[in-house]
Amino acid sequence: MGDRVSIQFKDRDGSTSPVLFSHWGGMEFVEEAQRYVTTLTTEVGAEEMLPLHRLEAQTVMVDFIRFITAGMARVKSNLYLGVDEDDGDNSDNGHHVIELRKKESTP
Repeated sequence: MGDRVSIQFKDRDGSTSPVLFSHWGGMEFVEEAQRYVTTLTTEVGAEEMLPLHRLEAQTVMVDFIRFITAGMARVKSNLYLGVDEDDGDNSDNGHHVIELRKKESTP
């Protein structure tokens, strides 16, 4: 049994990251990714020096994987990458594309 789902990041230029599949994460996995993006966009602010600051989709995916696996000695199961949403099993909760946009600054 699983609670399968997949996510992908999409940046403002339309580029997308590889797809991250979770066998047991369910909708909580999607919500965790959305919270991560909210925190990230607050932290990077208006900076544009590095790919992560520019919210480039592929780099954001690498950092998100670092974030969710930070306490693990090894990533033994549950997570795997795919080229697109059809490259794995997301049959329980579908595929979710998370848009990467910086918050508009207010004067």
